[in-house]
Formats: sequence, structure tokens, C-alpha cells
Amino acid sequence: MRAVEALSAWTLRCMAVAQTDWTARAWLAALQPASHAYGALVSLRAALFARGLAGARRLPVPVVSVGNLIAGGSGKTPFVDMLARRLHKGGHRVAIILRGYRGGSTKPVIVSDGERLLCEPPVAADEAYVLARHLPGVAVLTGADRYLVGRVAIERLGCGIIVLDDGFQHLRIHRNLDIVLVDATNPLGYGRLLPSGLLREPPEALERAGLLVITHADSARDLSAVTQAVRRYAKTAPIALAAHRSVGLVGPQWDECLPPEHLHRQRVLAFSGIANPRGFETTLVQLGSVILAHRTFRDHYVYSATDLQALSEAALKAGATLMVTTEKDMVKLARLNRGKDAVPLYALSISLELLEGEDILDRMVSDLVKPNTS
Repeated sequence: MRAVEALSAWTLRCMAVAQTDWTARAWLAALQPASHAYGALVSLRAALFARGLAGARRLPVPVVSVGNLIAGGSGKTPFVDMLARRLHKGGHRVAIILRGYRGGSTKPVIVSDGERLLCEPPVAADEAYVLARHLPGVAVLTGADRYLVGRVAIERLGCGIIVLDDGFQHLRIHRNLDIVLVDATNPLGYGRLLPSGLLREPPEALERAGLLVITHADSARDLSAVTQAVRRYAKTAPIALAAHRSVGLVGPQWDECLPPEHLHRQRVLAFSGIANPRGFETTLVQLGSVILAHRTFRDHYVYSATDLQALSEAALKAGATLMVTTEKDMVKLARLNRGKDAVPLYALSISLELLEGEDILDRMVSDLVKPNTS
């Protein structure tokens, strides 16, 4: 497993430096046959669903999918958080459905029924647990068979609208609106399909999108070029712009919250096990942190007490005043013991703000659901 993870990390580095490093280009070229084979299978699957040869099951309530085209973080979780919050404030009984990391069981797991948390990690997936903590009043469920999970949300919890987290490629369930997020810093995943690039589908799949949301729009070097690149494949879908915003710092037990300004001039040891660690580090720098080191782990890394002890010792040795990670990482750290003299540990909480297209999103969603006047 470690060899596979090391190879994956090496491949990601090759993607980032391929324009200037011939060894990286050679390795990615060696992976191209695998990308072609993968692309053929993905395209065949999409064609079968498009022509009705593979059936998509329909739930009796509106379904909104939030997904993306590339592997890695583009802001799905904060967007789902924002969308579910808006729907809940509009009087709708909302359920968020996630597969859960490496979810293989078809048995639905109710992380939150909207009234209370019903399970914790590791039973609850990281993103699901974070969403459930953020969104009182919104049900959060996980399971590989998202149609079955949807039936549970409707029949047992009385939910009237479903939000699919990471649902763009989940064609087995009919959706009324496909929202596709595009990361402005890498909109087309280096232009290559997995495993030589980050594309999960050919760019032509963007034709299925009902709404495109360009995230990290405030970090793009040339936003017009990003928009033009997307428009080549999605000629009619409306485009909204979004940016990530720092909400605050939360402690390991989720009972302490500090404003993001607290990071200003703090000497920080950062660490993360997420798909886009560069974005996390950039945010810390923008908040005025002095980054002494950033230890990165693979996405969805499960920390041990030994890991946390090593990080704490490194922070003390470096003279850090804070250790900062992400909320998704903090989920796996909350139960681990820390020394009495350890450097304070916090997670940076992130939200998503629509810069343009808020009216478009509201109109499209209101077309699907009627206001609850009861």
C-alpha cells in the first residue's frame, strides 16, 4: 500500500512539473495507454446511460448533484454546506447524501437525522461528520447505494430534497440539476485523464452540467481564460463564480472557536491530509501566518498517536506558537491524546461565498422546489 501511495504522490508531482521536467513528461507518457483505456470505459458507460441502455433510478423528490470533473479538492464540501444551508433556511427538509470515503457497504448510515448526531468517526465519514456538525436541521447520510440511502432519507426522515455530494459521475440516480464545480487554478486537470492527469471524465462531459461554478475564482491568474476553456465544452450552462472564505479556528473538541484574524503573525506548523494542500497553505499565508513547515499526508490519511506526537515535537522544536490543520483532518485527531505542554492545535474552518451567480443558483433551485408554507 505504501508503495502505491508513494507512486501516486510521485505522479502528482510529475503532473505539476511536466512542462519543465523531461523525466516527468516521460513518466506521464508511459501512463497514457492506461489513460486511453480508462477514457474508453468511462465514455462507454456514459453513452449507455445517455441512450437509456443503463437505467437511472428516480427518487420521488428533487435531487441536486454537486460534483466536479477532476480528482481532488475543488470545494465540493463547502459548496454542499452552503447550498444545504440556503435550502434549510428556505423551509425545506434537506438530506445530504455522500458515498463516504471508500464506502463499499450498501447499508445506509444516518450520520445525523437533522436533530442530533447519531454516529461519529470512523463509522461516520470525515466529510459527512463535518457537514453534520455544521448543519443542524439538515440530515446527513452515507452509503454506496445512494438510491437506497435516498429512500431512507425520504421515508424515515421525511426529507423533501436531496443534495448529492460528489454526484456528477454517479449516473445510477436521476438528478434534476447537475452543479459542476471547476477549480480556477487547474480547471481541466492538466488536460489528461486518470492516471496521467486528474480528469475523471473527458471534458466533453461538462455538457451534462446545468450550472457551472468556478471556485477559487479570486486566485485565478486569468479568469477569462478559465471561462473560455470551460465554454469550449459547456456552451450554454450558466456560470457562477465562487471563492473560499476563512470562518475561524476550532479546537480539537469543537468547543473552542477563534476568529481567523488570530492567525496573524502566528508562527505555524501546518499539516494536512487533503487533495489540495497548496490551497490550504495559501489560505494560511493570506491570513498573515508565518508558515514554519507544512507536513502533508495522503488524502484521507488516518492519523495515529505516534503521528500526532511527532508533529507536536516538530512544532516545539521549530518554535511554533500554533499547529493548524483542516477540519477534515481534525475529525481523526479529536480522540488522540496530546501532551500537556503541546503546542495549541486548531483546525481552520472554511466556507464558500458566491461572488457572481447567486441569483442564478436561487432561480434554478426554486424551479425545482416550492416554498414550504406549512
